Amino acid sequence: MKPLFFHSLRENYKFLIWDYIDKVHSTLKWISIGVSSLTIALIAFYYGFPQTATSTLTCKILIHCSLIFYVLKYLLCAFFSVHATEYIRKNKVEGCVILCIILWFFFTYLSPAHSGHNFSLSDISDISDITMLLIQIYFFFMMLFELSNMGQLFNRFRFGPRGWMVCSFLLLIIIGAILLMLPEMTTGGIGFFNALFTATSASTITGLTVVDTAAAFTRKGQVVLLLLMQLGGINIICFATFLSTSYKETKVRSQSIMQELLNTSYSGSKTMLRTILGYTFIIELIGFFLFFIYWNHNQYYSHSLSQNIFLSAFHAIASFNNSGISIIDGGMMNPIYSDDYYVQIVTLLLFTLGSLGFVTLHDLISNHFHRYRGKSYWKQLKVTTRITVGMTGALVVIGTICFFLFEKNYSTAGQGVGQRLMNSFFMASSSRSCGFSTLDTNLLSLPTLLIFICLMFIGSSPTSTGGGIKVTTFYILIRSIGATIKGRKEVTISNRAIPGHLIDKSYTVAMLAIGLMVGSILLLSISDPQFTLEQIMFETTSALGNVGMSVNISSGLSNFGKCILIMLMFIGRITILTMAISVTRKASQNYSLVKTNLSIS
Repeated sequence: MKPLFFHSLRENYKFLIWDYIDKVHSTLKWISIGVSSLTIALIAFYYGFPQTATSTLTCKILIHCSLIFYVLKYLLCAFFSVHATEYIRKNKVEGCVILCIILWFFFTYLSPAHSGHNFSLSDISDISDITMLLIQIYFFFMMLFELSNMGQLFNRFRFGPRGWMVCSFLLLIIIGAILLMLPEMTTGGIGFFNALFTATSASTITGLTVVDTAAAFTRKGQVVLLLLMQLGGINIICFATFLSTSYKETKVRSQSIMQELLNTSYSGSKTMLRTILGYTFIIELIGFFLFFIYWNHNQYYSHSLSQNIFLSAFHAIASFNNSGISIIDGGMMNPIYSDDYYVQIVTLLLFTLGSLGFVTLHDLISNHFHRYRGKSYWKQLKVTTRITVGMTGALVVIGTICFFLFEKNYSTAGQGVGQRLMNSFFMASSSRSCGFSTLDTNLLSLPTLLIFICLMFIGSSPTSTGGGIKVTTFYILIRSIGATIKGRKEVTISNRAIPGHLIDKSYTVAMLAIGLMVGSILLLSISDPQFTLEQIMFETTSALGNVGMSVNISSGLSNFGKCILIMLMFIGRITILTMAISVTRKASQNYSLVKTNLSIS
């Protein structure tokens, strides 16, 4: 009898809410986006401006109201669902967070420890900074959840996956620039162009700076830079899409986007996203501990535990993401870096792993634990992995030898053989992707500058935190030129033919990059004639390749010159081909024209 009664009650309940399900969920979704946006803005106001006791209390009250809204929203969405248990199961991550919020409210205000006195607003003002930080982290994730659901808007405008990528970076840069301009983020204020330049450099993990990062920014501003580097490094669109695939019913759209951006199969896109976030967290955590244990023990930087923790976290994230930004005076040329082989080696390992690319790292690690009989480890690897590792090693070796020979009487004059070798290896490796420099680049010889320009132009590997045209593109160009000279009809790699469209893309990327560099050099030579041609060439290549190695002219450029570098850093991060495709429409051509011959030599 009771099962029939409950079954009838459940069916009547579904009938009553059926007409309101879509309306309630849609309304709550848009309200949630507004609440998340307002709360993030409130948090920015809380940290970005000087606060009084009254304003601090007001901010915390409003944040608590937002938490209450999210609890009610979750309960309403579960109530207005055809299958409430199914909704809870699909949104278990949010459910766990909501449960934590409810428990936190209970133990903070309703537990027996608080039952002896009446609740007052002063209780809210006693919340610890750690609790506030956890609340703000929650809202940050909620904001990404909601932004990931807004991907439907891009479908309406037919931007496509690449358009979403462009817009996500633009949004990240704009928000970063606004935050850096807040009073509490800097020690003496910062102009719009300098804030935009710094936000772009951090978001695109380039590392070029127009202000002294160590002196110009407060700890709050440095935290903003750290977040921009982290989101820019793992690609904010990857992060938002990963959240959406675990949150709402947007899995087909989200995974199709990642399938195109990461060049993986549909079934493997979500797994690859988990892999990217997992590798990022693990490698950065290991780097953090390696730096922290060493610096805290020797206390080179500071006697403060909190400062050593922050420095270690910042440098680990900056190194793995190949951003090249440092919060120590002088950067890597400071004795804490330049005379310390331990710090140099750990830094080098971190940015090398980041420059290899997530797909390459996954292939190297997975094949190490899954060996097949009768097949060597090298042959088990994907062709892309073998090209990436081989080209990376070859470029670093060539760069190291050239630097060692050319800089004997210049930047490394007076150094011992061991120190020269270490500086040569570090500088050659860093010039491909990271931009950290243990030597003054203004002392480098002209041949070394030209070699570094070539290395910065080639860059690192696909799906990595580095830039450039990518080593795979450069390798295909070399093989294609070789095949043309030898008169072969096909370009082959490891007894496999490279598809024609990949060769076309490689030439397109290279020619667009060269054209963009030449145009930028021309414009900068007109707007900033006080700098030499080699200085302008070096700085523009560093910006386009997202390297960040500099001859220290960025801060002296005009606002127009800074805009040129901002454009180059942005295009370099999203890749030239992505930018070109995102602003053009694909042409459908179902016919072929009569061929003609031209004289080209």
